[in-house]
Formats: sequence, C-alpha cells, structure tokens
Amino acid sequence: MDSSIGYATFIASFLLCLSSSPTPFANARASSLIRSVCKQTQDQFGYNYKQCVKSLWKDIPTRSASNLKDLDTAILKLALTNAQQSKAFFVNTLNSTDNNIVKGFGAVKQCADSYDFAVDGFAFSMGGIKDNDKSVSEILTQVQDEIVRCGKALTSTEIELPYLVSSTNFLTMLYRDVAFLITSQLFHI
Repeated sequence: MDSSIGYATFIASFLLCLSSSPTPFANARASSLIRSVCKQTQDQFGYNYKQCVKSLWKDIPTRSASNLKDLDTAILKLALTNAQQSKAFFVNTLNSTDNNIVKGFGAVKQCADSYDFAVDGFAFSMGGIKDNDKSVSEILTQVQDEIVRCGKALTSTEIELPYLVSSTNFLTMLYRDVAFLITSQLFHI
C-alpha cells in the first residue's frame, strides 16, 4: 500500500508541475496577444520568438493581460524591475573596492547613470500608458539609447559581467522593445 500511495503522490506532483510550468509548452498555451507581440518583436527587432514568448509567459500579470494596454503595463513593470536590478548592480559595483573595477570605472559609472535613467523612464512610461500620454514612445526610445550607451561603454572595457546581470540587461531591452511596439500600436505612432 505504501508504494502505491507514493506512486500516486509522484504522479500527482508530476502532473501539477506540468500544468503550472510555463515551459516547455508555453508557446502552445501562450495567449494570442503574447504570440502576436512576440512575432512583431521578432520581425522588427530580430528577437528569438520562442524566447520572447517564454519570457513574457512566465509572468502572471503578463500572461493574464486581456488587451494591449494591460499587456503594455505588465511588460513595463517587468522592464522596471529588471532595470532596478541592473542599476543596483552597477551602483554596488561603483562602491566596491575591486581593482578590476577601477580600470572600468567610467563604463560602470555610465551604466549606473544609464540604468538610473531607465528606471525613471519605465516608471514614467507606466503612468503615461495609464494617462494615454503619447510621449511614452519618445521616453522608451531614450531609454533604449541609454541602455545601448551602457552596452557600448562596457564593450570598451575588459569588465566581465556576471551571467545574471547580462541576462537581466538583455531582458530589460527585450521588455523595452516589446513595450515600444505595443505603445506604438496604442497611440498609432
């Protein structure tokens, strides 16, 4: 009897994991809204479609968005969170005493400043979407410019970013690009 209970518990746990996991079946279950914006993001910016769907689908507010405005707001929240994490990393790095950072101080300072702007830009954009402010697209373009500026500054140094920071920076840009596409559709820009 004990082995049959253990087997039943294992099967139930396995099925629960499958049903609640956003991968590997995320693409099949993803909303048409997410699939559509990821297809557009792939076409316009060259992102991997499956990676876009997977990144958006794992977030419950993004997954449950029923219209473009709600999806845009949810994605901007993701972008804001990622930008805050990147900013914290660069600010903490500036405050460290690591000799390798001294060599790349200018690049790290640039990134801290760039992500400070990005945090403010994403926060503004969330309010702007709510208020139907058409300047959100312009702000998101400026955020993109700052993130690119950070990337260029880093490539001019020998600083190696931890994988987590590189991943966070990539996702911040992905979310920015998806939000930009949606915002452009919302305001017919």
